[in-house]
Amino acid sequence: MTSNICIEEEYRNPSQHTCERCEKRFTIKKGFEFNPNCGRDDYGSQKYNPHRECDGGTFNNGSSLKCQKCNSCPPPKLTASPCSAESDVVCCTEVEHVLDGRCIDRPVKTTAKTVVITTERIDSSSVWTTDSITSSSTSTSPASGPSTNDMNLTAVFVSVGILSILTLLCVLFILKRRTKRPKQERGCNGEMKEILDSKRIYSTAVFSIIDDNGNPKLPLSVTDTSFKLLAPEVQAAPLNTVLNNLDVLEELILLLDPDQISGAKNTRHLAAQCSFSFAWINYAYSKKDYKSPLVAVLEGVVAKNPDWTVGHLAGLLSGIGRNDAVEILAKLHASEKE
Repeated sequence: MTSNICIEEEYRNPSQHTCERCEKRFTIKKGFEFNPNCGRDDYGSQKYNPHRECDGGTFNNGSSLKCQKCNSCPPPKLTASPCSAESDVVCCTEVEHVLDGRCIDRPVKTTAKTVVITTERIDSSSVWTTDSITSSSTSTSPASGPSTNDMNLTAVFVSVGILSILTLLCVLFILKRRTKRPKQERGCNGEMKEILDSKRIYSTAVFSIIDDNGNPKLPLSVTDTSFKLLAPEVQAAPLNTVLNNLDVLEELILLLDPDQISGAKNTRHLAAQCSFSFAWINYAYSKKDYKSPLVAVLEGVVAKNPDWTVGHLAGLLSGIGRNDAVEILAKLHASEKE
């Protein structure tokens, strides 16, 4: 020390007769510390340089009066830059590595996952397999449970699998429809209609009683066995005869109007064969408490085709598999013709 009055970090101001801090008169320099009493004696003479360099193993980054002891990087930390006179040692954390004297994050590790989605056709033993789907998921540290990326990846695979199954079912449905050979028949208004159900059996009698213009042919030439129940004069009787015979009409109503009895076809199917719209049929059934749907159908057919006969109706009933109704028509007598 050069002063016998002031402490080491201060110097003597003889004009004021006081001790003052070294940093008040001199600046703090990086890599240096102040000499005792800033190198000045009690009479104001500058005996030494105010500063001196930091010794080895110490540093001053410009924040203190004295040089500080250097620290070290304990394992597993890495040393990014060693201690110098102007800065302390720089340590990297476990998730960082050293690059050009700096600590930077470690590269992200990626793992590849391959998932194969397999769907099986229902109608055969052949197996349809989609292409393998490879994706990457990112992980920075071991996890005890499924990550968000894994959950999102699972959702994607499930969506792809469902879409593949739906696409396969649509293709099978289209192929199945194309393999069916459409049949044709003539409805109540003489128009040709396609029938896609190959298991449905239609009587040839309905064709035998209609010519190319949709008009009835007389005398009738019936080949279906169900028409053998009808006498020729009954076959040729006007269709209005059914509406005028209340006993026969009532039996037909009880037989055909009810819905879904043992899977048998009813007035709805007969009306469809006569080209009545679906809305019209539903409306007729909504008024069932006031008027029979069968009566409404017969009245509509008579209005559109006044030349139609009982044989026409018998052909349509046979076409929907209701020969039991044809047997009821056999109860009509030739004397009831109009």
